[in-house]
Amino acid sequence: MLKYLLVLAISVLNTNSAFAGWVDYPALYDVTGVASDDVLNVREGQSASTPIINTLAPNQRNIEIVNVSDDGRWGLVSFPGGSGWVSMRYLARQPDQNPQYLPKPLNCSGNEPFWGLSIGNQTALFEIAGNPALTFTPIWEDIPIGMQAVSYAIKMQGNNEDITAIISRNRCSDGMSESVYGFAIDLIISGQSGNQYYTGCCSIN
Repeated sequence: MLKYLLVLAISVLNTNSAFAGWVDYPALYDVTGVASDDVLNVREGQSASTPIINTLAPNQRNIEIVNVSDDGRWGLVSFPGGSGWVSMRYLARQPDQNPQYLPKPLNCSGNEPFWGLSIGNQTALFEIAGNPALTFTPIWEDIPIGMQAVSYAIKMQGNNEDITAIISRNRCSDGMSESVYGFAIDLIISGQSGNQYYTGCCSIN
């Protein structure tokens, strides 16, 4: 098990080396500077001339920006079933978001089978579709020594099972929609029934 986790951690680091710009994202933003009778457009591409595919309310909060364009003017945002680009001019970053720490709450999920993991400050809930949710307590988390905070390891303890996960700031797709996520997760559940390995995506929204 330890050998596998070391190999997995090295793999994540190698993947993330190509995504150094992801260290500050995903992050939560609020809409600002939009009139109360107007909306903020979500566009198909990084230009005001591209089609509008969704809108954000003038007072909308907790918008997860997955990443930004090279010039920093456009932010990638997901919505149910899709994703698009929004002008960063009308978004204000929420304070106290330190990428050195794994953001919480963090909601992760995957499919085949459908599963979900919600990580809070004190507890975490893991559920496979059709089964009761299991409660875990986070007991340890860290980032790779000497590296930027683009990946995190976290261990959670349950009554009869433990969860070990590596979560990386990396573009991720659920494979079922056009939604884009900013975190990828590799998760191992160890317990009386053996080890189960799951992969999926995570969101801070």
